[in-house]
Amino acid sequence: MKRSYLLLLVLLLGFAKQSQAQRTTTNSKLLRFYENLAERDAAYEQGLQLDHQDELDYWNDQENFERELGKSNFSFYLVYMKSKKEAHRKYLKECEGSCAHSDVYWIKMRNYLSTPDASDLFKATTDVAQSTSIKK
Repeated sequence: MKRSYLLLLVLLLGFAKQSQAQRTTTNSKLLRFYENLAERDAAYEQGLQLDHQDELDYWNDQENFERELGKSNFSFYLVYMKSKKEAHRKYLKECEGSCAHSDVYWIKMRNYLSTPDASDLFKATTDVAQSTSIKK
């Protein structure tokens, strides 16, 4: 009887460990997916050549996508936004202001580049926590 309980326990622990490993692998793949998606979106945005109304529609759709991603999975949102910010930063550094883009594009770039990423948020939270000490 004890032997069957021990065997059952070993089997359950084995399944639990395998399940955890599969979740970790799936999560890693999804994180990489959102990194790649952000890089692809940034490359598309850098080559945008639309009339004014179509460009406004594109940016509106993009904001909606980012908002919904943040609501559905904040970790994926942070990865996406950080990757997109880095892709735009790299492009603008190479461009050095000589690239021709619309006013709407430059406004969006200013927004992207001024948005804190996960490491900035963590640092700000840590700084606030350290600066607010309880006085006795």
